Amino acid sequence: MPKQYYFESGNFQDLSFAELVSVFNTFGLNKDTIHRYSNNILLVKSNDISEEVLKKVFNRLGGFIRFGYIIEDLDTFLNDFSKKEDKVIFGLSILGNPESTDSRFLRKLGKQIKVGLKEVGRPSRFVNPLSRSSALNSAQIVGNSILEKGFELCIIRTENEEIYGSTISVQDVDGFAKRDMDKPHTDLEMGTLPPKLARIMVNLTGRKDGIVWDPFCGSGTILMEAGILGFDLLGSDIDEKAIEYTEKNIEWLSGIGEIGDVKYKVFQMDVTNPPARIVSDLKKTEVKCVVCEPYMGPPQRRVLFPNRADVYLERVKALYLGLIDILNRFAHEGFVVVVIIPSYKTHTGWKTFSIRDIFDKKWDVVNGELCKGRDLMWKRKNSIITRNIFVLRRR
Repeated sequence: MPKQYYFESGNFQDLSFAELVSVFNTFGLNKDTIHRYSNNILLVKSNDISEEVLKKVFNRLGGFIRFGYIIEDLDTFLNDFSKKEDKVIFGLSILGNPESTDSRFLRKLGKQIKVGLKEVGRPSRFVNPLSRSSALNSAQIVGNSILEKGFELCIIRTENEEIYGSTISVQDVDGFAKRDMDKPHTDLEMGTLPPKLARIMVNLTGRKDGIVWDPFCGSGTILMEAGILGFDLLGSDIDEKAIEYTEKNIEWLSGIGEIGDVKYKVFQMDVTNPPARIVSDLKKTEVKCVVCEPYMGPPQRRVLFPNRADVYLERVKALYLGLIDILNRFAHEGFVVVVIIPSYKTHTGWKTFSIRDIFDKKWDVVNGELCKGRDLMWKRKNSIITRNIFVLRRR
């Protein structure tokens, strides 16, 4: 029977699924080993993929919370920890289909495991999920050294069944938060891209290394995440202040040891009116892919009037048409672009434009290869702007 591993996704399940498929492709792994168990749990079933490789995959991801293995025999699993000499620190979580009695159930099960460990002479400490939650968060797991000194037992539940898993790794939420909140420069007027989404977008390229170009680099969030993954970086923006911010943020990231021997270059450019010299230089640069989010207008706190949304959409479209004109001069077969097209919530409904309004038939939309029949979007509850993510490949 093939060994099974689980990946728990965050709030954007389809986007996370596409990210995992893309990273599997990057590592040369068979994407057909990925199966949906529930909305936010993906199972990988294979005897050919090692745990070490899957852990490397998980550490690249931006859209996943946990990674672990499925326990075949729960009694054997618990007995293994009864043989440890040190104090066992453990936690319990329920993933999927929460019930009102979950908190009471977890406390009861935790006490039973403590009693069992005590009977064989093993001291232990049980870490319970926070109030109103049925799962430990990453801070609890890391802060209590649960994975180093014990285990997190996950009850993975659907409407019809449940299975058990043991967590191997959790997302580095502190690292993402640090890069989001502690970087030297942020310009809220430009808009802010979440680092987790930036990581997902870089992974959607299906590339493992090479040069990533962000032509609307802002304060450098996409380039920072790409640098951590080992890419060389190329950034440009029409705003001189953005160039300064990006340079300072990459230097800060390098200074705290988050990126290694990564080459980077940033420069000022308006994609709608690019200097011939810069386009010539781009042709000579071995750019592997483009990952970007254009300026989509100031932060929106209220539903827009339709004509205002039209203004923003036309600006975004003009930026992309300029970019595509540049790319069509040097992009080779297989060149990958990952872009965001915004949808704006208006008083008459959502407004956006088609990906085919900017990318012609020379570019294949490959979203369906990554997550068939699903839209890839980053949309928070009550948001005014939805980010629609598209992955395109040059024919």
